Amino acid sequence: MEMHSRKTKKDASSLTWFKLGLLLVLGGAVGSLFTPYPAQLVQAFNPPPPPAPKPKKTVKPAPPKKAEPAPVPTEAELVAPEPWSPQATFAMPDVVLPPFPPALPERVEPGNYEHINELTRGLNNRSNVHFTPGTTAAQDRVKKDAYQVRVSMNALLPKAAEGEDLLKANPELPKVLADFGGLMKVAAVSPWYHSLYLHKQNRVRKNTALLNQVLDRHNFYDTDTILQITAPESKRNMLWIQADMDVVSDGSDGDRLPTMPESIRKSDYYQPSTSYRWRKLGTTPNPLLEGWQERLQRYRKAGNKEAEERAKLVITDLQRYSFLLAEYDSFIVVPLTVKEGKDDTYRPVPGDYAAVVVGKRVFPAIVGDFGPKFKTGEASLRLCKTVNPKANVYARPVSNLGVSYIIFPGTKEPENGPINYERLNSRVRELLQEIGGLGAEAEFVEMQDLLPQPKPEAK
Repeated sequence: MEMHSRKTKKDASSLTWFKLGLLLVLGGAVGSLFTPYPAQLVQAFNPPPPPAPKPKKTVKPAPPKKAEPAPVPTEAELVAPEPWSPQATFAMPDVVLPPFPPALPERVEPGNYEHINELTRGLNNRSNVHFTPGTTAAQDRVKKDAYQVRVSMNALLPKAAEGEDLLKANPELPKVLADFGGLMKVAAVSPWYHSLYLHKQNRVRKNTALLNQVLDRHNFYDTDTILQITAPESKRNMLWIQADMDVVSDGSDGDRLPTMPESIRKSDYYQPSTSYRWRKLGTTPNPLLEGWQERLQRYRKAGNKEAEERAKLVITDLQRYSFLLAEYDSFIVVPLTVKEGKDDTYRPVPGDYAAVVVGKRVFPAIVGDFGPKFKTGEASLRLCKTVNPKANVYARPVSNLGVSYIIFPGTKEPENGPINYERLNSRVRELLQEIGGLGAEAEFVEMQDLLPQPKPEAK
């Protein structure tokens, strides 16, 4: 009985500690349910699904307002509203495509091509280039007609104006010259007119053949006529040139004008001499002499023999003679054409007196220089500015053919010298009287001396 009772106590004691341990484990497990660790373990093995979208809020429409009567617009509000314009613009960016390779021609087509362009003022050039099929370049380059130019120019060749035709250039002529009608009855076209236009014609032909610049329209049609006239009563001869008026700015004279502007002294284009000249009256050197002496040295260093010889001649003339001054003297220029032929009674020479008619005004002058064979209508800067104050070396005073140059051959003074302007005014008046006088509406413009007369050296 005792043994049975000890076994029973041992079994009861061990059972009790087991139960207590089990109860502790179960209690810890239950307590862990109230900590965040179980939830974190669950989330680690099972990620949560995406959140459901929030439901949209519905906005209840506002109750409609009662319509109010529209206000009556004022006059200021009745103005038409400005047109609507966008406040901002939106532009698509440009689409840039890769460049295509240029297409090379497979052949060159023959054909005819025409162009019109202006070579000089008033002269239009119409070119026509015609390409025809050939052989090979090696064969075509030896053929003279394979590459050639054919030039064709059209120009109206004018006839000399006579009688009433002169009134188209200046309708005032009968009011200026009292015997204009009588003078026209005995007038004859001068051979110098035909010679002048022959020189013009040859110059145009030469320059056209060489493809050089030809005469412009203004200079080709610069002469309306050249007439030879002998006054019926006095038998006074005159050479009448109807032309325009271009500006000449040549000449030098150390006695009357010892200094000249730097632009003239160093100019390669200014001509220091005129055809009308006289022996120097004083000892003051010509203001252009030094410049020409320097030019002579340059020509020698450069080996330009032709220019050197010309410079020597100019230097000799500047040392010996005095000349007219275009800026201060009243003179006209006649073409070298009038030196041709045998019409001595009508041929003018430097120093002959002349009357220049522009409109109703008459200006006294002398023949002072010779010009190109293909050109007429030139006068000194002094005379040009008297005719038209706006004239200068770049602007002619008269562009139309309304200027009459009435030259009296054989009237030059016995000795050359500076123009005596008192003598010039009185002598031209006398000569005009010999051909019928001036009309009632004519205005004779007297020219005055602008420079002091040089005193001859005492011998």
